[in-house]
Amino acid sequence: MSSEKTPPRREAPPSGAALAEALMRTTHALRRFTGQPCLRRGWSTSRVLLMLAVDEAGTPRMGELKDRLGVTGRSITSLVDGLEDEGLLSRRHDPADRRSTRLEITAKGREHLGEIKELHDAHADLTFGVLSEAERGVLLDMLDRLRDHVAGRLPGAEGSRGPA
Repeated sequence: MSSEKTPPRREAPPSGAALAEALMRTTHALRRFTGQPCLRRGWSTSRVLLMLAVDEAGTPRMGELKDRLGVTGRSITSLVDGLEDEGLLSRRHDPADRRSTRLEITAKGREHLGEIKELHDAHADLTFGVLSEAERGVLLDMLDRLRDHVAGRLPGAEGSRGPA
């Protein structure tokens, strides 16, 4: 007899509402768990996500990050102010648009980012270690499909069909 737990049998497939609730609960738990190694070092999850987003985007405009991270303009400004005060980020005028500000990671910020990435990668491996490689691939495919499906229905999305 196997020591693995078998999921309970369901009479009918779960409803969309049940799936949405389960995904939101899981996302909340993942956000809290994912931030633990950084919080132990005194780094907020928002700060870490901002540093990772700037690194991935290169020299993004602050407005792009606001939208990407789903935060307000005031929040992004406050985060950037703090990281700039610590010498981890710098603001640069956008040569193509004088009204825009681009962000850049400083040399000190690159060192900090190396530590962030190391912690983030190790903790992500721990988080998803419960899944096999095949399950990870299926999960990623399903999440990508769901994101694209929902994003295509948001107001202002090209080809948006609006709420169903």
